[in-house]
Amino acid sequence: MKELLKKFGAFSIGPMAAAVISLITVPLITHFISPAEYGRTSMFTLAQGMLSMLMYMGMDQAFVREFNATKEQMSKLMTNAVAIPAVIVLVLDIIIVVNAELVSYMLFDNNDEYLAVWLLALMLPFMIISHFSLLKIRMEEKGVQYSFFTILLKVVILILTVILFALYEKNFRSVVYAMAVAEIINGSILYVLALRPLKLNIKNLEKNLINKMLAFGLPLIPASILSWVLTSMDKVMLRTMCDYGELGLYTAAFKIVSVLSIVQTCFTLFWTPVAYRWYEEKVDNKQFELVNKLVAAVMTAMCMGILIFKDVVAFILGEDFAAAIYIFPFILLNPIMYTMSEATAVGIGFSRKTHYTIIVSASSGILNIVLNYLLIPLCGSVGAAIATGISYIVFFWVRTLISRKLWYAFPIKDYVVYTILILINGWVNTFVIGLPAYLTSIVSLILVGIYNYKSIIQIISLIKRKDR
Repeated sequence: MKELLKKFGAFSIGPMAAAVISLITVPLITHFISPAEYGRTSMFTLAQGMLSMLMYMGMDQAFVREFNATKEQMSKLMTNAVAIPAVIVLVLDIIIVVNAELVSYMLFDNNDEYLAVWLLALMLPFMIISHFSLLKIRMEEKGVQYSFFTILLKVVILILTVILFALYEKNFRSVVYAMAVAEIINGSILYVLALRPLKLNIKNLEKNLINKMLAFGLPLIPASILSWVLTSMDKVMLRTMCDYGELGLYTAAFKIVSVLSIVQTCFTLFWTPVAYRWYEEKVDNKQFELVNKLVAAVMTAMCMGILIFKDVVAFILGEDFAAAIYIFPFILLNPIMYTMSEATAVGIGFSRKTHYTIIVSASSGILNIVLNYLLIPLCGSVGAAIATGISYIVFFWVRTLISRKLWYAFPIKDYVVYTILILINGWVNTFVIGLPAYLTSIVSLILVGIYNYKSIIQIISLIKRKDR
C-alpha cells in the first residue's frame, strides 16, 4: 500500500500544481474579460475536445490495453497506435483550413477569426504527439515525469496569456492564442524526449496488430461520441438557446469544478495501469473493493468541503462571475461520479467487452440532451448544470452495474448512500441561500467521516504494512 501511495503521489504532483496554476489563470482571465468573451474561449476548448475525440479513433485506449502485453516492442506498438490518428488529423486540418470562415462563425460568431482557426488546425498534430507521449509515460508509471509535462503546459499557457494581455489585447483572442501555442510547444518537447528515441518507422506497421487494436478501439468511437454529448452538449445548447454571457458564467462554474477534477485526473492516471497490473497478477478482489470504497468516500467528502467554501470561490472569480457559485453544485457531480466509476468500472476493460460503453454513454448522453432541452429554457445555466449532474449519476450507475455483471458482484450499498447525500447537497446549495446550505454540507461531511470510521482504520493499518 505504501508503494501505491507513493505512485499516486507522483502522479498527483502534476495535476495538483496545474490546478494551482489554473486558480491563478482563471481569476486573471475573468477579471480582464467579460462573461461573453469567456464564453467564446469555451467554444474553442469545446472544438479542441470534439476534434480529439474524432482523431484518436479509440487507438489511444487500445494502446493502453496492449501496453503490458507488447511493451517489449514499444516502437512497433506506438507506430501502429499513431498511424490512423495521424491520417485523420491530416484530413481534419484540410477541412478546417478550407472552411476557415464557417468554422470561425460557428465558434466565435464572427466570420474573420482566421488566425484562431488556423492555430486550431496547427495544434492538432501536436495534440497527438502530446497525448500518446503522455500515455507511454503514464503506463510506464513514471509519475514525476508525467507531472512535469502537465505542469509545463499550464505554466506556458499562463505566461503567454499574461504576455498577450499586456502587449496585445485583453479579450478572448489572447486566451485562445495562448492555449494553442502552449500546446504546440509542449508537443514539440514531448516528441524530442518521448517519441523520437523510439525511431517510429512505417515498416513497423502490422496489419494483425492494427486490426487487434481497432477491434478494441472501434467500439469506443460511438461511445466517445455519446460521451462527448454528455460532457459538451450542455455548452452547445447554451450557445444556441442563450447568449455568450450565460455560457461564460457556466464555463466559469466548470473551472471551479476543476478543483475536484484534480483528484479525478490523478486517480485515473494512477489507477488504470495499476488495475490492469493487479488483474494480471490475480490480486484478491478485496483489494479492489477497498480502493473503490476509499475513492467514493474521499470524493463525497471533497464535494461537501468545496460547497462549504463556495463564497471564497465567488470572491476569487470576481463580481461579474459571482453568480457562478449557484451553477456549480450540480456540475460537481461530473468529476465525483466519473471518478467513482473509474474505480468500479474496471470490469469492462478486464473483459475486453468495450462495446458495453456504448450503452453507458447512450443512456447518459441521451438523457443529458433531453434534460438540457427541458431545463435550459426554465433555468438557463442552472438548468444545464442540473441536467449534467443527473446525467452523470446515470452514467455512474449504468457503468458500475455493467462492470459488476461482467466481473463479479461487488457491494454497492455505499454508493447508494453517497448518491443520495450528493444529490441533497447539490439541490440545497443551488436553491437555498444562507446558513441552511452550509449546515447541510457540514452535517453531510461529518456523516461521511462517521460512516467510514472502520475503513479509515483499516486503510491506516494497510499503509503501515509493507506493500505486496
